[in-house]
Amino acid sequence: GKWNDQPIKLADLKKALFRWQTELDGKGWNSLYWNNHDQPRAVSRFATDNPKYRVVAAKMLATTLHFMQGTPYVYEGEEIGMTNVHFKRLDQYEDLESLNAYQQFVEQEHTLPAEKMLNYLAKMSRDNARTPMQWDTSEHAGFTQGQPWFKLNSNYHEINVAQV
Repeated sequence: GKWNDQPIKLADLKKALFRWQTELDGKGWNSLYWNNHDQPRAVSRFATDNPKYRVVAAKMLATTLHFMQGTPYVYEGEEIGMTNVHFKRLDQYEDLESLNAYQQFVEQEHTLPAEKMLNYLAKMSRDNARTPMQWDTSEHAGFTQGQPWFKLNSNYHEINVAQV
């Protein structure tokens, strides 16, 4: 299911991409995307957000997306390699899907320990893609002079448009 922290197997990803390309060839035109507001950040999900490899990993994902047949969609922040936010506490999440999953698996069914479910949320929660765009290193990452609706990713000093 969705709630796990296992890395995606490269062979499985290659099979899925190959299938989309070959089965739609001459029959349709695909919409190509790695992430959107309902998916975790692409570099964190499909590659690594380790600072040593994040930039090359993000470029690899962008190259793969743009070399396939179809119309590529780039979600805000994907073009600069924005990463998952990695919240540490449940009260930092706002996404109802995440909160409901925690309640179900930890509090009702007791099938997962709290710490493990928090790891799953850090990897797969939709809130990962809902942080404000990181424009620069100024207050609120240059996104607004007001109060953002959602917490910023703490790495906005390292990952932002001005530094790309």
